[in-house]
Amino acid sequence: MRRLVSLLQLAYRAGSLNFGYDTLKKFKGNYFILAAGDLSERTKRDILSKYNFKTYFLFSKERLGSIFGKNSIGVVIIKRDNLGIEIERTLEQTLKEAKCLETSQ
Repeated sequence: MRRLVSLLQLAYRAGSLNFGYDTLKKFKGNYFILAAGDLSERTKRDILSKYNFKTYFLFSKERLGSIFGKNSIGVVIIKRDNLGIEIERTLEQTLKEAKCLETSQ
């Protein structure tokens, strides 16, 4: 989890990501989304149905915001460049480990 947070912070400093549900319509192509798990069901449904980006749900809005020094963030749009690919790999591994922990409990 620490590695994921560090990579996200690095991508933020590098300018490889953007924030906000309302900005999604500006992006096309090689991006993916990290969205807060506590978004409303309607917003989650809209993201999944309207936008053709791979979407991961992790963290709360407050936790996502704290990673970037902001109050609350619901949607992070990440460019799939070299850093973004590493973030995506780490994200998938983190989610896989979390599912294994849920299953074993």
